[in-house]
Amino acid sequence: MTDNKRIAKNTLYLYFRMFLIMAVTLYTSRIYLQVLGETDFGIYNIVGGVIVLLSFVSNSMSTSTQRFLNYEMGKGNRARLEKIFSSSMIVYIIFSLVFLVIGETLGLWFLNTQMNIPPERMSAANVVYQFTLIGFITNLLRVPYNATIIANEKMNFYAYFSIIEVGLKLGIAFVLLMWVDVDKLIILSLLSCIIFIIITLIYKIYCNRHFVSSRFHYVWDKVILNNY
Repeated sequence: MTDNKRIAKNTLYLYFRMFLIMAVTLYTSRIYLQVLGETDFGIYNIVGGVIVLLSFVSNSMSTSTQRFLNYEMGKGNRARLEKIFSSSMIVYIIFSLVFLVIGETLGLWFLNTQMNIPPERMSAANVVYQFTLIGFITNLLRVPYNATIIANEKMNFYAYFSIIEVGLKLGIAFVLLMWVDVDKLIILSLLSCIIFIIITLIYKIYCNRHFVSSRFHYVWDKVILNNY
């Protein structure tokens, strides 16, 4: 019965998180369109789309990390669990460097030569791209902590923290409404990047305080790394 209650609570937390993010995203998108205008709003979404093209690998890797953690948690092997987490973090650091190189070469080439962006907004688009790339890499490094939280079924943190996340994004929307003499496209990208960094730091602090296994230390285990 206890397991059924926990499953039900975790399901409710996840649904609450999903609907909250969906509602705030729909609302903030309308505000972003209002304050940015059609051209800048399109640039913001298109430039973000370039980064999304790089992120498909991280989704499958996140599932793999969570599966490895769950398996070792079931066996009760704490030493192995710590090694799994640290090894996965090394993998994500390596992939972050790879994506950084790709983003600063092929990504920039694609942005500046293949995208239909007005010439007068090309410099702003490049700034947005850099902030978006930093945000993507920050989110990528958050994946092992995210997988740890899910593996430990701490869905309440997952849901409650979503309130903070969407609250910050909503705050950005109101800030953009109040500011006048600024490039709102660049400000939006900067503030969004800062939020990504803050969220990742909070995930790290939470995991380090609640799960000993999530404290990173250098481990190079070829068997574990090859499984990725």
